[in-house]
Amino acid sequence: MLALPKLSLIVFATAPAAQIAKLIEEASRALVHARALEFLILDGGRDARLAQALGDLALDVARVRILPWSGDVDTALSQAARQAQGDWLVTLDSSGRADPHDLPDMLCAARHQGLALVQGRAHHASGAQRWLARLATPFTAAHQPPQGLYVIEREALRALPPLKGLMRFLPMLVRRGGGRVGQHPILWRTPSDAVAPVPRPSLGALGETLTQWHQARRWRPRQVSRRPT
Repeated sequence: MLALPKLSLIVFATAPAAQIAKLIEEASRALVHARALEFLILDGGRDARLAQALGDLALDVARVRILPWSGDVDTALSQAARQAQGDWLVTLDSSGRADPHDLPDMLCAARHQGLALVQGRAHHASGAQRWLARLATPFTAAHQPPQGLYVIEREALRALPPLKGLMRFLPMLVRRGGGRVGQHPILWRTPSDAVAPVPRPSLGALGETLTQWHQARRWRPRQVSRRPT
């Protein structure tokens, strides 16, 4: 396999520390050909015992950094991007439902197709399920950490504005900056929740979504992507 670029894996600490440690070990095996590898664990500090366990984990694994964050998920992601040392960023679901072994193929797709963003898409989900999920998205509050796998060029993410709803409108913003976006099928280990359930409609969430969409559309981009090397 060709050498992979320097990578920063961003993990929102929503699972127990032991599960995060298992995820780090598995991802390290899957990305053994990376030129360099680091893990940025975003800890919201909501559980003191979890924070202590993550601190111990950082002492045991030299490539792990614990980054405290408060506020919304989009701000935390932007902060992680600014501190990341890798050329490419990966968001990992700390529950371990997405398989890190899909990442080499996603990175190869980015390299060969000149993509700035690759979205992992669970191949278990039917077209109808994905359509219903897209239909329900505007009614869902955008405060949950990203699930699944996202591979994005570091400079592409750093170039984006600090908007609420950044993850929700990430493909649109990258395209507006001149970057190309693609999707890649991934293994989702719990097929029953490969697509989020349709939420109860919320007019408040819809209003928030429309405001975020308007702000994203008003952004005046600069070029955010270079062809992967």
